[in-house]
Amino acid sequence: MKILGIILLCVIGFILVLLLLILFVPVRYRIDSSIPRTDLDGGFDAEKVYAKVSFSWLLHILSGGIVYPENKQFEVRLFGIRIFPLRKKNEKADNKDNKDEGKPSSGVVEMSNIPESDHVEAAKEETDSVETDTAEAEVSEKEETNSSDEAAAGKESDEEASDEPRSFLDVLWNIIDKVTNILETPQNVFEKIQYTISRVCGKISMIKTTIENDIFKRAFDLVKRKLLRIIKMILPDKCNIRLGLGIGDPAQTAELVGIFGAMYPFLFNKVSFEPDFDEKVIEMDAHLKGHITVFTIVYSAAVCFFNKDVKKVIRRFKKILRS
Repeated sequence: MKILGIILLCVIGFILVLLLLILFVPVRYRIDSSIPRTDLDGGFDAEKVYAKVSFSWLLHILSGGIVYPENKQFEVRLFGIRIFPLRKKNEKADNKDNKDEGKPSSGVVEMSNIPESDHVEAAKEETDSVETDTAEAEVSEKEETNSSDEAAAGKESDEEASDEPRSFLDVLWNIIDKVTNILETPQNVFEKIQYTISRVCGKISMIKTTIENDIFKRAFDLVKRKLLRIIKMILPDKCNIRLGLGIGDPAQTAELVGIFGAMYPFLFNKVSFEPDFDEKVIEMDAHLKGHITVFTIVYSAAVCFFNKDVKKVIRRFKKILRS
């Protein structure tokens, strides 16, 4: 019992340590991208763009990323061993085939080694199979002709029955039914449109009263604060972007410079803009680093999920949608 208890405690401790590492050890990411100076008048070649997105966790125990255009497949590695995507069976088979190309083939039976009696028996079997196929085809053709004759006879009997004169009252009632259906159709459509409009207006008024309520305002403020916290955590800690851009029109390029100047307090020491007033070109060199902590996301989501005001708002909107 002591051994089982010690093993159980070790397993629980290992799970707790692993859970704490997943929650509190951040996942670090890095983005490197570059575009050489390209003349946009001659067209933009996407193959010239270089982009590398990589991530790592816990001293590169878990890592991965994607490189464009060298390797367009996202990879995940554990202790340097690729675990995603898994190695396909076709790749293994190709590797085995490449290894076995140089080996001499053994155990291959050539046609010259087969005795003549075997050839004669194979020819007889082929002729027998051809004869059976032809017999089955003839039987199927006879069955199809019989079924087509029966169908034609049935059609003729139906046509004869339809040629019998109908009474005048039947024709008159059919005409009256068609006329009444034509007259009732616009009225039914108008009633349906009126009903849907009234339902939509009722839902809009219910949504309006819900939004103006204090419960919704408190829930909205809470969700907004937690969402901004998550976005701030995900945004890169270090950002160094050098962008060179020319539209070809000096006036439009000057407008871009004005927009960049208005955003300069937010982009200070992060983005440098080099305008080109003469040519229509683009050039970029970007390096970004950041981290993502799972605990921040889980904590923010849990606070919003268990909040009473948020629950009330969710129930209210579900009721509005079902009505």
